[in-house]
Amino acid sequence: MWWYVAKRLLQTIPVFLGATLIIYALVFLRPGDPINSLIGNKPISDEVRQAIRDQYHLNDFFLVQWLYFLKDVLTFNPDFVGLDGQPVFEKIRNALPVTATLALMALAMDAVIGIVVGTIAGLRRNGWFDSVTLVISLILLSVPIFVVGFVLQFLFGVKFGFFPPTVGGDWTISKLLLPAFVLAIANIATTTRLTRTSVANNLTADHVRTARAKGLPEGAVIRNHVLRNSLVPVVTYIGINLGSLMAGAIITEGIFNVQGIGNLAFQAVNRGDAPVTVTVVAVMVMIYVFMSLIVDLLYAVLDPRIRYV
Repeated sequence: MWWYVAKRLLQTIPVFLGATLIIYALVFLRPGDPINSLIGNKPISDEVRQAIRDQYHLNDFFLVQWLYFLKDVLTFNPDFVGLDGQPVFEKIRNALPVTATLALMALAMDAVIGIVVGTIAGLRRNGWFDSVTLVISLILLSVPIFVVGFVLQFLFGVKFGFFPPTVGGDWTISKLLLPAFVLAIANIATTTRLTRTSVANNLTADHVRTARAKGLPEGAVIRNHVLRNSLVPVVTYIGINLGSLMAGAIITEGIFNVQGIGNLAFQAVNRGDAPVTVTVVAVMVMIYVFMSLIVDLLYAVLDPRIRYV
């Protein structure tokens, strides 16, 4: 087990290095003066231009620039600043808690609603509940998230006043309920369909037939032999979703004015603040890789056939 954890940790190193190198190259390795990748066409004096070159090591070879950037990211360098002169990691430290809370709330909604509804639909395959579930989940997957967000914001935030229509900087759990549901809604539909298919397939599996032939109670068969095996692909999807939810929160945070990572990245792109942009993406890569490792380790808990060597 511990050898497997160590091996997977080692495997994440080239993934992280490769991802950050590509991200950095897309922003800084462009034709022309790399200063233009940072400030665009804004007029600046020669002194300011040289100061920016020195600050971000733009006079060095590209890989050397990337190594300096990597060192700043891995050490959370407090002196690494954006184009506005403010420390990048201070911005991330202020924005990350709200986005992490938003993503965790969305993940919890996804897991609870998706697994419960999908399990019921799978156990009652081809029934009316199954048919309604498939239709509703297909509709939710077809409607863009910004449409869902604006509609729910108007209905529950403006018209009926059940939730605050915007969050702002002073966020609370109650204010994040509606944005979290909007963020989770497409994933709920996918989790529901995935759980439903997995449960329905496992109901006719050989090991389930054997358990029933041995005279085990139906509840024990469903709980120990159907649900446990059915949750393996579902946990994979849900676990990896935490990283993607945090990275994909830009639209939701924009609709509800959530001052999180997505909003920070969006503003950085609009301002042309490349240091903030690439650092935010690098942090998201770290979170995504870490969540992938956690999901791998959960396999053995859910499926006793899996052994780590």
